[in-house]
Amino acid sequence: MACATIHLAIAKRYLKRNPNINIDDFIAGTLYPDADSDNDKTHYTDKHRGSDNVSHVRGKVNLSAFLKEHENLNDFEMGWFLHLITDYLFFEECFTTSYLLSLSYDNFCKELYHAYSCINLYLEEKYDLTRDYYKAYPDAYYPGIPYEECILPREVVDNFIDRIDNIDIPKYIEKIKENGINIKP
Repeated sequence: MACATIHLAIAKRYLKRNPNINIDDFIAGTLYPDADSDNDKTHYTDKHRGSDNVSHVRGKVNLSAFLKEHENLNDFEMGWFLHLITDYLFFEECFTTSYLLSLSYDNFCKELYHAYSCINLYLEEKYDLTRDYYKAYPDAYYPGIPYEECILPREVVDNFIDRIDNIDIPKYIEKIKENGINIKP
């Protein structure tokens, strides 16, 4: 899963292009899947995903299952769906299969959470993400540390945020519904 600052940076850019959305509801929806105690339920996680890193992390999100339960997305649900899109594509596009298979799940998680600490402060400053954005889920706030080299280079994160920001979500929803599975935009 992407960290809260990545989700909020993407949400903030989405809100710029869609000014008629209720900001508080959208941001609350954006943070909700990771803040809820039943993370697998809020991500529509495949219960039969594999145990290797690739199938484990790439089976974390089921976009089609979400859309089957949420026909017409309100602002909260749109934030939630954007979160799920981000998580799905994060593991598809930011990590190679060979990298994921080269580590145990525990070691991957250690490296990933260290990387989150390294990029949080950078993203907070770049996107002006203050503690106020976390008001619906204050426990999700973590200020981070000054950036250092890690498994998530700033350029990769910046390109990923740009990539997600350029997705035409209504068209993407139709594509997912047509195929009935997770599919790249």
